[in-house]
Amino acid sequence: MTQATPGQTTATPGPAATSTPRADGFRLPARFTPHQRTLLSWPCREDLFGPLMDDARKEWAEVARGIARFEPVTVVVDPAQEAEARELLGEGVDLLPIPLDDSWIRDNGPIFVRDDQGQVAMVHFGFDGWGEHFTPYDKDAQVPAAIAEAWGVRRYEAPFVLEGGAFNTDGEGTLLTTEQCLLHHRNLGLGRGDNEELLKEWLGVEKVIWLPYGLVEDSGPFSTSGHVDDVAQFAAPGVVLAQTCEPDNPNYSRLQENLAVLEAATDAAGRRVEVVESPLLPYVSGVGAGLDGVSGPGAGIRMPAPYVNMVFVEGAVLLPLTGEEGEDEMHREIGELVGREPVGLPTELSAFGGGGLGCITQQVPAGPFAPPR
Repeated sequence: MTQATPGQTTATPGPAATSTPRADGFRLPARFTPHQRTLLSWPCREDLFGPLMDDARKEWAEVARGIARFEPVTVVVDPAQEAEARELLGEGVDLLPIPLDDSWIRDNGPIFVRDDQGQVAMVHFGFDGWGEHFTPYDKDAQVPAAIAEAWGVRRYEAPFVLEGGAFNTDGEGTLLTTEQCLLHHRNLGLGRGDNEELLKEWLGVEKVIWLPYGLVEDSGPFSTSGHVDDVAQFAAPGVVLAQTCEPDNPNYSRLQENLAVLEAATDAAGRRVEVVESPLLPYVSGVGAGLDGVSGPGAGIRMPAPYVNMVFVEGAVLLPLTGEEGEDEMHREIGELVGREPVGLPTELSAFGGGGLGCITQQVPAGPFAPPR
């Protein structure tokens, strides 16, 4: 591993590369390809978690320690919380002190791309607090630049907003996203063709499959506006795990529309996509009901914790642990589908915040870092 030991960043981030990832031969690898480590960021938004902050930090710490059983973990932490983070995380997890606003590194953190020589570079997309639903976000918007400076990795700075939860890929040129998020809530004024050209240039993909919807719970003023990672995930090249649900669930019609699109889709290689349904949509009980200072999207209500919002690590797949009836069978089936050990981890507080296991993590692909230029 060529990654530098995580440490303090310098005050001024280094310059971004002047070309684009595609022009330099980089493309987005799948989440299930080999990793050098996984990133998380430490909960710090007091106006989100309020009196639940201790519970959130304990949950994030349990997830980080769970990942550390399989691969190295770096937790980005606001310097003011570094001592507490070290106490809860233990010595088996690296810390990287960087100023933070929030704790959803999938969305505000770096997106890593890789070239044919195996070199890894970073794409720094714009971040605006999910359409300015959550403010402030200026510190979070600079996290990729700070990580690039600390690790000495090449950084490409994209001229548009994009969160990591809004897309995923098979690693072979096909990308999944939703119309709800990218066409109706981000970079307004850009059409489908404009978005596709930007995704191809900055992620090196060749084909975009547009699903109509995210979850109904992921709509409204305090949401990510339809992220795809709650409704569909590539399990392997040419294979998509699609979230479905029972007819009495308010998500039924929109998930059926997504399913129809997937079943008719072909990938960048021209293959008909193989669609595997995840028919159980689990929920976690509402937390924070009646507590002052609690303002999360899931405050006091049941929130979904989809199994498709899973985390791939070396030798395992991490899945929501909710206690839902039928969960053991779903864990087993997904583990068999992806060929990895299924491991359940808590997701109650990440669901309370409107996310899940995939939303609080970001994989760093295996390979030497491309040098800055």
